[in-house]
Amino acid sequence: MAGSVFASTGPAWSATPADPAAAVTGVPASKASFTHSGLRTATYEIGNALDNLVFLSVGSGGLASGVLLTAFNTAQSWTVYTTNDYLWQKYYPPKESRDSTGAFDVQQSAWRTTLKYMTGKPVVASIKIAALYVYTGSVATAFGYGLAATAGASVIFFVNNLAWDYYDQMVANGNASAPRKLGRD
Repeated sequence: MAGSVFASTGPAWSATPADPAAAVTGVPASKASFTHSGLRTATYEIGNALDNLVFLSVGSGGLASGVLLTAFNTAQSWTVYTTNDYLWQKYYPPKESRDSTGAFDVQQSAWRTTLKYMTGKPVVASIKIAALYVYTGSVATAFGYGLAATAGASVIFFVNNLAWDYYDQMVANGNASAPRKLGRD
């Protein structure tokens, strides 16, 4: 039942856009690449690894175990994040700005980032919490520190994705001469 409730809130993957020509900016579906997704992941993982190192070291009781858990979680997060980002770039790329100035649409980017977050973060968080539980044997520690690390990573995820969406639209696509104003009037 919960699945049917949440299924209706996601994007209609099989629906054809009303104006197919206006469906793409940033990295067009034909130009989605694992390399680009890997670069987006690299900037995310810098902050994520630091976040994990702090929370997982404290949660596991030592720096050595924190480094071990951080290394494991960085590898699994890198895999999930890169794959998730690539699939979003390929099948649901960012839409063009609706105004004539070509300004970056923060609202559209934030909404798309939220959907990306909801498709990738549950997998990463589950693995992180399970790894912490396997290492410590404590459900309370696993959930407490695992969720704290996930909360920190969530902020990093949103900042990273908004920054990359801005870069993809305004810099990489040659809109550098477009106004640098964020949002809409």
